[in-house]
Amino acid sequence: MRQKQISAIELSMFCQELYQLVQAGLPIAEGLGMLLADEKDAGVRAWLGPLCEHAEEGLPLAECMRRTGAFPAYMTDMIALAEQTGRLQDVLPALSAHYARQDRMASDIRHAVAVPVALFCVMLAVVFLLITQVLPVFDRVFAQLGVRMSPMAVRLMQVGDVLSGAGLGIAIALCALAVVALAVALIPALRGRFTAFVRFHLGGRGIFGRVAATRFASAMAMATASGLMMDEAAELAGKLCGGAKQIDEKTRLCAEKIAEGGSTAQALADSGLFSARDGRLLQLAERTGSLAETLDGIAARLEQDTMRRIDARISAIEPAIVILTALLAGVILLSVMLPLMSIMSTIG
Repeated sequence: MRQKQISAIELSMFCQELYQLVQAGLPIAEGLGMLLADEKDAGVRAWLGPLCEHAEEGLPLAECMRRTGAFPAYMTDMIALAEQTGRLQDVLPALSAHYARQDRMASDIRHAVAVPVALFCVMLAVVFLLITQVLPVFDRVFAQLGVRMSPMAVRLMQVGDVLSGAGLGIAIALCALAVVALAVALIPALRGRFTAFVRFHLGGRGIFGRVAATRFASAMAMATASGLMMDEAAELAGKLCGGAKQIDEKTRLCAEKIAEGGSTAQALADSGLFSARDGRLLQLAERTGSLAETLDGIAARLEQDTMRRIDARISAIEPAIVILTALLAGVILLSVMLPLMSIMSTIG
């Protein structure tokens, strides 16, 4: 049975634990058994237990991970190559840092998006309440006094009547959307298809493209530091950040140029994933033998730049939602207050 995919932060911690076991010279099966004996979390034991069983059969670590079905292909491929080249002790801390970066970026994006989404939902709820509940009350009161509300208020109230009449349909539609969203979130197969669809159509442009470039640079930095062949590293890094048509084309061309014997830095610079300045920096780093450190620095800088761009977009969206909500509420209140002021002046 296929296990649930492990989160990025758990992968980072697990790689760090494996690194400590390998550094201490313990056999993998024995070390995993120690981890399982100390683990209390049922979710972790669900994949750590089968992993220990496969390790006790004498299988390589990468093969044990593949058989659990819980580890990403990129991680198992990297560990398989590390076992073949005898550089497992170098690859594990690099993997730990890599997945820690992925978790940090995903968490920052989620937190950045949550606030404007919540504000937008509140705005819709406030406007819906005003035009469906508040305006009809004032309309009846004004009708008894022989006064009509402004044309704008009447049109808004008509829209509210339509929405109220379609309330059951709207509720059903919202429930259906909630069920679909919950199914996508809880069912790995559906979540994978939805993510692949979004990544294919949007993953190569704008902020999504920069996120892909960040992942590619991070993966290449790790592979370079681990002593892997550059064509294999580019292929693995392409799998990690791939899924979008534009990104797949760029990473494929990059891997092909490296496989043909070309300069790694030149292939990276010509891929279109990095800026011209970063391309020149990579070529200089290749001459000085600091390509891995430079790629890691570029990945960190791209991550920071991506989060700044997201924060800038969110900073523009939040005030826009607040201003729009205030304007709509102000228009509705004015449309009610003006006839009321007219009545009060007549009475006075």
